[in-house]
Amino acid sequence: MPIYLIGMMGSGKTTLGKILSDILDKKFIDIDTEIEKLERKKIHHIFLQKGEEYFRDVETKILKKTENEDAIISTGGGIILKKENREILKKHKTLFLYVPIEILLKRIDTENRPLLKNGKYKLYDIWNKRKELYENFKKIDLKNFDIYESTAKILYEICEKKSSEIVNDFQKIIFKVKGIEDLKDKKNIFTSEIVNKIYGNNFINPYILENGEKIKNIENVKKIYLYLIKNNINKKDAIYGVGGGTVTDLIGFIGSTFKRGIKTIFYPTTLLSQVDAALGGKNAINFEDIKNIIGTFKVPDKVIIDPLTVISQKNENYYEGIIEAFKLAIIDGNISLFLDNIKKIKKRNLNIIMDIIKFSVKTKLSIVSKDPFDNNIRKILNLGHTFGHSFESITGISHGLAVGWGIKKEIELFGPNIKDKKLILDFLEEIIPENIYNMNININKLKKFILHDKKIIFKNQITIPIINTVGNVELKKIDILNYL
Repeated sequence: MPIYLIGMMGSGKTTLGKILSDILDKKFIDIDTEIEKLERKKIHHIFLQKGEEYFRDVETKILKKTENEDAIISTGGGIILKKENREILKKHKTLFLYVPIEILLKRIDTENRPLLKNGKYKLYDIWNKRKELYENFKKIDLKNFDIYESTAKILYEICEKKSSEIVNDFQKIIFKVKGIEDLKDKKNIFTSEIVNKIYGNNFINPYILENGEKIKNIENVKKIYLYLIKNNINKKDAIYGVGGGTVTDLIGFIGSTFKRGIKTIFYPTTLLSQVDAALGGKNAINFEDIKNIIGTFKVPDKVIIDPLTVISQKNENYYEGIIEAFKLAIIDGNISLFLDNIKKIKKRNLNIIMDIIKFSVKTKLSIVSKDPFDNNIRKILNLGHTFGHSFESITGISHGLAVGWGIKKEIELFGPNIKDKKLILDFLEEIIPENIYNMNININKLKKFILHDKKIIFKNQITIPIINTVGNVELKKIDILNYL
């Protein structure tokens, strides 16, 4: 089935089309490129030598050939000028990518754009002649979005809803493509600024939190308690945490303490929260710069995982989730899911992302179900976290990348001769930015934070996961100062 992208020059049709084709495992076709291949000359030369009418006839010829393609197809800006073309486009899924002219003027140059030979401000005239024709198609407004946010918005128009339960004995997890759309009639939604920016059209009067770890504090807890009291929230009501791990941590803490516990439902929107933070029932806030030092155990009543939201993340945040999932693979032994698919992971292939999420949910909850209150075997999930949390506190670098650094550091200290060391480190080096991967931290600074770690059991003793081989990670009690 062809999916056509239309819009003004500079609206991102080609760039977004290529990304979408990688994500959806579909062929990508750029009609302008196909015309140049057929004619063996650049578009501005076709206009110059044969005229626009000839060009439009060739464009129609190429368009007709694409009708039976299962592909993402980027079109030229003027393809909607001919009625014949519009009729073809109307028979298929066609999306109009709207970007205001003021933004387009900053993006485009006049090279190989014959319609702008008299200057780029000619764009206003072109838009005025075409805008009513574009409006015949589904409009995706991309004016405030970066490349991956734009891709996610388009995916919501391309993908079909589908839902399944990830079966486990511990926690109700629903895997639902386009699940965010379920929130359109819900109240008491707590979300972050960035999530509201992208998906706010699905929320009714949400409570908007700042982005990032800084929201997990006593001040925000007080504010939300007052909000719930003011709005007469009782045990029959539900509160919804819609966002990354900072949102689900905070709202999980609120849900477990307000009126001794009220119904709490999570819609985790980052890969990190989908494979880790929203799972297992741990809820916490930070205090005095110590991460997650005040917390509770309460499993949310339901978690709805919408994999499409992962696509909207910035690279750094996306790779946070990949690292946390890879940690689970080191414990479980299934690192081939990651090593064999590194190229698709980097391209955000949706099938691979969904496989990683499902694997991670099942793996983490199989461990948590054996030790829900973190007394023994669940501590194995702290792989990379002892040093990662300290690294995060010292540098301010995001949690998932810090955990990746922590795994590397713990291998260097506790497992220099492990069999699979190179496989693990090569993968981490592939996805962690070089400046973070190779960063050295003052030992005394690390000591300060590690000795305040909630995992310290007596004086300097800590229980820490040690990798023997992939699939064989064991908990050991060590005196941490012997290694620092």
